[in-house]
Amino acid sequence: MDAIFLINKPEGMTSFDVCHRIKKSLHERSVGHTGTLDPNATGLLIVLCGKYTKLLPYCDHDKKEYIASMKFGIKTDTLDIWGNTIDTKEVNKIDENDLKTLLKSFLGKQQQIPPMYSAIKKNGKKLYELARENIEVAREARNIEIYDIELLTYHEDEFSFRVVVSSGTYIRSLCEDIASKCDNYGCMTSLVRTKIQDLSLDKAISIDEVSEHIDDIKPYEVINNNYPMINVDDNMVNDIKNGKRININASDDIIILVNNDMVLAAYEKVSDSIYKCKRGLF
Repeated sequence: MDAIFLINKPEGMTSFDVCHRIKKSLHERSVGHTGTLDPNATGLLIVLCGKYTKLLPYCDHDKKEYIASMKFGIKTDTLDIWGNTIDTKEVNKIDENDLKTLLKSFLGKQQQIPPMYSAIKKNGKKLYELARENIEVAREARNIEIYDIELLTYHEDEFSFRVVVSSGTYIRSLCEDIASKCDNYGCMTSLVRTKIQDLSLDKAISIDEVSEHIDDIKPYEVINNNYPMINVDDNMVNDIKNGKRININASDDIIILVNNDMVLAAYEKVSDSIYKCKRGLF
């Protein structure tokens, strides 16, 4: 079954669980997702099935939106409410307007140290596996960017905020950094992914609805905007499908060739206007 789905991932399921469930539902062997959500997080997950799994290398979206909630006064090993409490302390009260200003101070490019409870590998082992063995290792800071952030609700020691971030940003770590900046402990209490690139959660369906929405999402909608899509004439389609080099007026190193709604291939620049086939996507 060749299909693309925007899934509203429920709490308590891993992203792998979602793909496995869709595999069984559609009797399809090839199923993959474009970006992991933590088991306790909910929200938008892009799932590719059948031939559309070929698109995965070009779905590395670099802008995602989340709505997160967090609570002051608690420090946990996982940086969220589902972990083990390490310590607590009295909350240092902060004015709502000061909190809004503090959040805005996180805007822009910066470095972030990923949490120990993450799937990043260190010496061939995932960090969360080491964390479960009570082994903590040094982690290299990663370059991230926060494009937008705003306070949504604030009540005593809890608040929620909307944030738009680059791929690879850990919202749990951001919550801890926010708390630390106002001399507090803090941990994330909920997380919803609301957008991936231009795709929104309000278009997502539940896992149980996949068989009813096979043709809803077109392949060009899930490709990263950084890859220019160029519509080619009908008389070029066969040459592209056969992997032939083409002469095309473009300047980017990698382009995606489409014909009407059909994504044909990713092509790589060789010289001037000459491009060669990098990966067939039809």
